[in-house]
Amino acid sequence: MLRANVLRTTAFKLAGFYLVLFVFSTGAVLGVVHWFTAGFIQRHTEQTILLELGELREAGASRGREALLALLKERADVPRTAMIYAVAGADGTIAAGNLADWPPEARRGWLSFEIPQTSDSAAPHPAIAFADPLPDGGTLLVGHDMTERYLLRDQLLSAFFRAVFLAVLVGAAGAALVGRRAADRVEAINAAIDRIAEGAFSDRMPLAGTDDELDRLAGKLNRMLDEIARLMRELREVTDNVAHDLRTPLARLRARLELAASEPGLPAGHQALLDQTMAEIDRLLEIFGAILAIAAVEAGGARRDFAPVDLTALVHEVADLYGPVAEAAGLDLGVEKVGRPVVAGSRQLLAQALSNLVDNAVKYTPAGGRIRITARESQNGCDLVVSDTGPGIPPDQHDRVLERFVRLESHRGTAGHGLGLSLVAAVVRLHGATLSLEDAMPGLRVRLRLGQPGWGSAEATRDGKGSDRPGAGASDPGPSGHHGAGCQD
Repeated sequence: MLRANVLRTTAFKLAGFYLVLFVFSTGAVLGVVHWFTAGFIQRHTEQTILLELGELREAGASRGREALLALLKERADVPRTAMIYAVAGADGTIAAGNLADWPPEARRGWLSFEIPQTSDSAAPHPAIAFADPLPDGGTLLVGHDMTERYLLRDQLLSAFFRAVFLAVLVGAAGAALVGRRAADRVEAINAAIDRIAEGAFSDRMPLAGTDDELDRLAGKLNRMLDEIARLMRELREVTDNVAHDLRTPLARLRARLELAASEPGLPAGHQALLDQTMAEIDRLLEIFGAILAIAAVEAGGARRDFAPVDLTALVHEVADLYGPVAEAAGLDLGVEKVGRPVVAGSRQLLAQALSNLVDNAVKYTPAGGRIRITARESQNGCDLVVSDTGPGIPPDQHDRVLERFVRLESHRGTAGHGLGLSLVAAVVRLHGATLSLEDAMPGLRVRLRLGQPGWGSAEATRDGKGSDRPGAGASDPGPSGHHGAGCQD
């Protein structure tokens, strides 16, 4: 069944336009052929009638009435002849010929009439004739039975309509085929663009190898994407290199400041200044550490160490870690478990991602609020969910807060550097999972869906490869094309 969008493709519209032109031109050619053929049949019949009439009149004029009747009878007696002959007197009585009854309302000159048949079930035969007056007051009629010739004309007309119908059918099928092929290729390009827009930056436009305009366009888009990927890679490498190169000097500087702060007799004002400086250095070291951690996760080396991870035990450990902090902040921190959620992954990185989410929930949820950490097993995979009753994040900012160093204006006064959720997103990409931010009404619900049917088997997790897509969906094939490994009992 043709898809509706095929009918809207430019290729289908062009094919349809040329189909209309083809049908009109074919119809015009066949119409002219039919007109000339039907006209030829009519003219040839009339010429035959006039020739016969001329010979009979000449015979009658030169040899008398009896010779005319004899010649007419001779020609009328020819078996299976289509010619019609008749001589009638002044009173309309037929004196000779093969016509049983004189045509009603007969007049001089050309006339058309029907010849009744002897069988009641047989239809009358159409005929044309020419009636010519004789010197004695009678009438000579010469005609032709048009049954076979009209049948030929009708067959030609039928063939004309069938040819036009066949042209329409073949042309429409060709238009649909061309339109569908073009629509499929455009749809494949659109699907690739959608995947890239969702974060699968390693995907490229499919090429059919035909070197047509769509192939050339896809090739240029691929070259553009390669250049963008190169620039992004270089920018990331610069950021990671800067973080790596500055981390050691900052650590040395902090050590020297700490040594200076331990000197006896240091003025109180200097001591406070040194403490503030070391705090700023600690903050810079934390930022550089987070950048390098994200870079390490994105490198994908941790896949080689993937092993079964019990999410229930993981959420209890994180809850125990942040329980005192939440209690001190006046928050209710609880854990929920559904089923036996076990996934293949890096326990350390999953714990880091979950800790970042819980830390954010504790940081932004006001006193008296509630935080829930849930590990759930379902048919679609295993979920790690952290929900809170804090201010939440506007829906139009959900994608933006996953980027590096992005912080909402309302959170500028809170401690942080905007890399926590970026690290979570990197861990999600490494595990081929999905990350979704949802409105908890009130608050925010962050859902990590792990071990989906689209995620590959243990062999796929150890091959050192993976999707570059941030939060690859459940419909995506795993890195090696395997299916099924995920939540395990």
